[in-house]
Amino acid sequence: MSKKLTLNETWEYCLSMWRWIAKQRRARSRSSVPSLKRRWLEYNWSGKDIDGDCFFCDYGLSHTKTEDNCDACPAQKIDPEFHCMCIEYDYQDYPIAFYNKLVSLNRKRLKKKSHSKPAQRKAAE
Repeated sequence: MSKKLTLNETWEYCLSMWRWIAKQRRARSRSSVPSLKRRWLEYNWSGKDIDGDCFFCDYGLSHTKTEDNCDACPAQKIDPEFHCMCIEYDYQDYPIAFYNKLVSLNRKRLKKKSHSKPAQRKAAE
């Protein structure tokens, strides 16, 4: 078993996988999303099995004390209303919209992260 991914690594792998899936769909791939996820993992991931073939689900599972891994989903840390099966961007039905949602959430995450660094430095002084 490999080490647990950090939150940043989880975001990086998740975005990379969904960027590829969105690209496949734009190229008119008829493969199902679960099939595309497994294919991406087969060629790009050599670590432990990923829960649900989803880096966010896997992260959530390893960072929660409840049975609901959504409680610790990295996307929900940015938007508490986020759910991967939301009708507007359901990951299986609308994978391009889902990827776009992840990109949007990541921008918010990075902006939030960059704004918190100066405050952390001041607190340390």
